[in-house]
Amino acid sequence: MSANTNFKTLVGVIIEAEMAGRPRHELLLELGDTPAYILQHCHGFSPLDMVLKAKNIGKMVFDHGMKKGMIERLPEILAKPKALYKSASTHVKDASVIMTFETHNGFPIIIAVHPGKVIGRRQVNEVASMYFKEGPDPEVKWKSAGLLLWEA
Repeated sequence: MSANTNFKTLVGVIIEAEMAGRPRHELLLELGDTPAYILQHCHGFSPLDMVLKAKNIGKMVFDHGMKKGMIERLPEILAKPKALYKSASTHVKDASVIMTFETHNGFPIIIAVHPGKVIGRRQVNEVASMYFKEGPDPEVKWKSAGLLLWEA
């Protein structure tokens, strides 16, 4: 069984458990090495494993309306980004935002990533969120604000 198949299976198990009232928030899903484009263009990221907390899968589905199939494709989506931006938020030092080629009802899907998070005994880079950005195209605003770090 491939790592991608394992990831897809775990996403389904986590969503089903949450729907049954038995969330599995303690699980940590492995996404592999942090992609090179992040390491090359984002301040604060080290070559650590990229992970996704099960708790964040629940937020993606139940708070942000992301479809299971889109989350299952996360490793593939991370591998082929449209652009990379410095996060405008100051809540997490050196956080970045990945603009994907994917859309939901015409709105772009973005992925927030955080560097150097300590989870348990490990230091990792974390996919903190994935959601569709409603409203006007955020790229225009982000580029004019000087947040663009890299573009495909």
